[in-house]
Amino acid sequence: MKKLVVLIMILATVGISYLALNQKESEERVLRVGYPGEWNDLIPTLQHTAYADALMHNQFEPLVVLGESGTITEMAAKSWSISKDKKEFTFDIDTTKKFSNGVSLTAKHFKDSWEYSLTVTPKSAKNSLLDVLYKIEGIEDFKKNGEITGLKVLDDKTLKIVFKESFRMGLSHLGGTRMAAFVKDGDKYLGTGPYVINEISKTELLLTKNKYSTTPAGFPKVSVKVIPFEQSREALKNGDIDLYAFAEVAQVKSCEDSFMKCVSGAENRHMTLVLNGKKGRLLSNPNHRKAFQYLFFEGLSLKDIPEKDRVKSQIDPQIFLPMQAGHLPVEKVNEIVAEGKKHVDAFIKATQSQPLYFAHTKGTRWYRDYLSEKGIVLSKKTEEVKGRRLLEMYYQTHEPDALPMYLSVFSGDPDGIYHAIGLNGAISSPMLHRNKVTALLEEGRKILDFKDVGPHYQKVTKSVLEEVPFIHMGFLKDMVILRKDQVEIDRKYVGREGGRFTAYRPVGM
Repeated sequence: MKKLVVLIMILATVGISYLALNQKESEERVLRVGYPGEWNDLIPTLQHTAYADALMHNQFEPLVVLGESGTITEMAAKSWSISKDKKEFTFDIDTTKKFSNGVSLTAKHFKDSWEYSLTVTPKSAKNSLLDVLYKIEGIEDFKKNGEITGLKVLDDKTLKIVFKESFRMGLSHLGGTRMAAFVKDGDKYLGTGPYVINEISKTELLLTKNKYSTTPAGFPKVSVKVIPFEQSREALKNGDIDLYAFAEVAQVKSCEDSFMKCVSGAENRHMTLVLNGKKGRLLSNPNHRKAFQYLFFEGLSLKDIPEKDRVKSQIDPQIFLPMQAGHLPVEKVNEIVAEGKKHVDAFIKATQSQPLYFAHTKGTRWYRDYLSEKGIVLSKKTEEVKGRRLLEMYYQTHEPDALPMYLSVFSGDPDGIYHAIGLNGAISSPMLHRNKVTALLEEGRKILDFKDVGPHYQKVTKSVLEEVPFIHMGFLKDMVILRKDQVEIDRKYVGREGGRFTAYRPVGM
């Protein structure tokens, strides 16, 4: 009997030790992620890049989020109601959620976060929350009275937002991470999301679990590092990283390896060449912009674009996806683009007396070569710059006449393009503003009858092709590459919410 008791005690001890070891191993599991470029500011108030948006989904939670199926789903709000005229949006806040310092979320946190954000100097051309907040009642008096009266906290659980006029896409636009609630702890911004982001450097992060979050996470820690596209394949092969985010067409070859897996989804970025139309600049002349556009679409083919910079399937001058409302027949597009042909000679001659100042990154030098081949005279100022400097030029200094940019795609309702070229667009630049285009976009936001959406946004497409805020090269898709011997994903499709690391777990877990 004594031997049996001893044996049971030994087995129990071994079992406890095994469980403790497994628990410790689970707590130390780290998901190693590569990103192709710098994310810049990781604060909702200052969000202005797609990389930052994806990363911040892990720490900050807006009221709603675009789900896997493309529909709006709950996040910090458990439910909501919208008035028939789409002017009043009322949210039931999930007050069981807690910030990473243990403070419970309330409706007032959203009002406080958004109003605070209006007091901070933006890193983009305008405050990135304004593409929603400018439509809320009382925004025009904010500087005077320090609050937006159309943001109403009815109680801890209830937030009411009153817009000055109908806002068809109000719910969707409240779903970006820049619209998340946060609290400040010294110089740190804390969220209710499953992770806490710790910035080690401008190119390295460590995410640790928010101990107050109830969202399951397969990896309690996530390491994120900047790894250039050209190094990503080797980093995956060597096991330096388990996952590469925002992969481009060039990385598809990695999926030919037996231990790699590619997971793709919707188009997530517009590939554009921004044209500076500000007064006094070479491209303030609309005929020069039309000629510029024609020179690209008259002879450019996929083979002219380096493989790592190619669009997925075709060059597409239209700003809306083929199945989106607002898309025009190809024949009509070709007809509008062809109008630029008669202005080509005058444009090229103009660059002889006023050379075109072009800025580009290392990976988009091919644009520069292509422009020279077409006879466009480039300024001696034309230069290769780092991504951070390119963003500064785009948002703040507006020095170049043209520069390449990736702009986030919002699929679904065509009002999503507002954030890129609307007057108060969150990621827009004064370089892009064209009065006719911005006026049409403001009109489009008020439309409530969906039968009127398609015809109106076809006018927007036509106007963009005529006013040329940018040359639209095409779309790039969401894609991540996994080491399938190390990490699994709980979905077959990735969208804008695909940056949430709670979707991943260790193999076999």
